[in-house]
Amino acid sequence: MVIKKTIGIAGVFLIGIVLGIVISSLSPLNLTTLVNGDVSSKVKSLYELVNPGVSVSVVKIDDVNGMYKVLFKAVDVSGGVTYRETFITKDGKLLTENMVQVDPSISQLNKTHNFVDCLATKDVKVAGIANDTVTLMQFNALGGSYATKLYLSCDGGQVQQCVNSGITQVPAVIYNSKIYAGVQTIQFLGNLTGCTF
Repeated sequence: MVIKKTIGIAGVFLIGIVLGIVISSLSPLNLTTLVNGDVSSKVKSLYELVNPGVSVSVVKIDDVNGMYKVLFKAVDVSGGVTYRETFITKDGKLLTENMVQVDPSISQLNKTHNFVDCLATKDVKVAGIANDTVTLMQFNALGGSYATKLYLSCDGGQVQQCVNSGITQVPAVIYNSKIYAGVQTIQFLGNLTGCTF
């Protein structure tokens, strides 16, 4: 019976040693190496499949805000080299090149909306033609689609009305019965109206 207990204790001790060796072989360094290798191979495979003939190598992987930020080098068939960054989830299932910093983006959008709202309260109008590139440039200069609340259509049946109002070029900003032809900047409109950005 003493021999069985001794063998049992020795067996438990031996199992503990084996588990210790296995656990120590899975140290964070080894796990990181395994994860980074998997991330590297996924990024490499994806970009090489999307860009045939391009050779991709991963330069650096950083853990950033719960995702991996991957810097990779791409060499095209002519030998041209470009570096790009991408973000990939830790499970390797989602990848994006365009990360948005939420707080600064919200702050910027609020400033833009407040500026456009101020222009609207001052009865500023942007005369233009839908889907006209230069008209769209004016709205982009004012922060995008939210600025379309200032839109005054000079399309179709409204063309003659715009011409009769003195609008000879679009886009045109109308403020206090004055027409300012061409794309106007936020700074110009701020100085003109007193609205702040």
